[in-house]
Amino acid sequence: MNPKNQTAITQDVKLPGHPIHRSICGVIVAKPTSIQQKYGELSTHPQIQFGPKFKNEIPSGSARDGQNGPYMAKWMYPGIPRKKLRLEDVETHGQTNNWTVQAIYKSKMGNLMCSYVGWNASAVYEQFNPRKFAKDNREAMDTANLRDAFLKVMKNDPELTNEMKKATGKWLWMRHELLEDEDNVFWLYEDLTYFHSKIHIDYGLAPLMYICLKKEMVDPPRFKYTAFNIVEETAMDAILEGRSNWAFRKLQNTMKRTKPEPRPNACETPGTCVCDRLFDLLYARSRTNHRGWKRQYVTPDNRGILDMSSFEIEHFRVIIECSDACGCSSKCPRRRAQQGQSKHLVVYYENEVIKFGLRAAEKIQKGEFVCEYTGVVVLPKKDVQRNESYDATINLLNENLVIDSSQIGNLARFMSHACEPNAVMIETHSRVKESDPLIPRISVYALKDIAVGEKIAISYYRTELMQTGVGIKCGCRPNCPNHLPTA
Repeated sequence: MNPKNQTAITQDVKLPGHPIHRSICGVIVAKPTSIQQKYGELSTHPQIQFGPKFKNEIPSGSARDGQNGPYMAKWMYPGIPRKKLRLEDVETHGQTNNWTVQAIYKSKMGNLMCSYVGWNASAVYEQFNPRKFAKDNREAMDTANLRDAFLKVMKNDPELTNEMKKATGKWLWMRHELLEDEDNVFWLYEDLTYFHSKIHIDYGLAPLMYICLKKEMVDPPRFKYTAFNIVEETAMDAILEGRSNWAFRKLQNTMKRTKPEPRPNACETPGTCVCDRLFDLLYARSRTNHRGWKRQYVTPDNRGILDMSSFEIEHFRVIIECSDACGCSSKCPRRRAQQGQSKHLVVYYENEVIKFGLRAAEKIQKGEFVCEYTGVVVLPKKDVQRNESYDATINLLNENLVIDSSQIGNLARFMSHACEPNAVMIETHSRVKESDPLIPRISVYALKDIAVGEKIAISYYRTELMQTGVGIKCGCRPNCPNHLPTA
């Protein structure tokens, strides 16, 4: 990559016949022409993008046929095409077996119907050879079956109103009135599902879904979607100067050597793994920080599952993932964030108060990796006011940084609050190569078994901050005694 030619940071694209390419991060720089002078060899790193902004483009190879179509959708969302083709354009653009399937539905008669990428609702077709169609479009069929299973579970959710239960039919059975309403916001939800899933798939992650079970559907959330962190220039400077960014050999050579604490190690090559030693060198010298809050080192078993038996929600937590210094492969159980999200999740409209939340479309085991929290890595300035409601604070890897997903982020930004959470954020020291910069990452792991349809909820605040009796009365569960801080 030539940084001088890089105009914007964009999402990774998987090219046919090529392995998945995963960017480490994108770095927002004020003066792209000075990148080489400032960052040296890092400026040509093949997995780091430099640019003046992040651009949420329509994923390459998606909807290209329809972008000059006559139909113009009324909504404008980052990375979602507005122009599409309509039914009357079929004769010009060929038969449906040459088109890319976007989503699959069932009619009231149980027949399969599908929408196509780059075409609007008028071109949804019923399939007359459903077995062959399902076989030829297995991934889209699996996603449809997962969506339908999720909706059937949601119909039994005690929080659902009768109106919302009835609205599940809009998603379970495709109706003619919806096909005739080309501007129905339902189709925008379906576009978000497809194009954000395309970003996930190109990055090697499980797809996601957007669902709203209201008769009058609300507009879906508007933000820029990223599978990897975007880093502001001042934050990148702080990262490169930080001690956690040092390579393992440098840490060993410049710090007093002590006998490592014996621990079970699930690495493929425990004899050469340096993860435990990294914790001792970087994070264990003081088991409490200046506020007196304890630090907890959490490690996975040979399946990548964390042991939550001694987990304390009040502690600061850190996971160390393997790098090339450990000598293991990319399949090592100590590389879960590197391997990425494997569970299907749903961005789901909850109610007028919470707005959108995150729910599980598959069972998630206690201690299992759920997803990563992505956004913009920021070095906040004390004299600059900013929206902090989507901030995830970095306490161990670099105390001065936060990950802000208010404008740019991923599905993890929708996790709701619960005073008795079933998931937790854990700072993750993770890089594939020791020569890579250590970009702060936050992994989300399950604190409890999470069932299909269940909310994925974390605690936004420390317990003592919610027990003052001052603030907004918490409604995370019936009769919750806590109050949420307002400042």
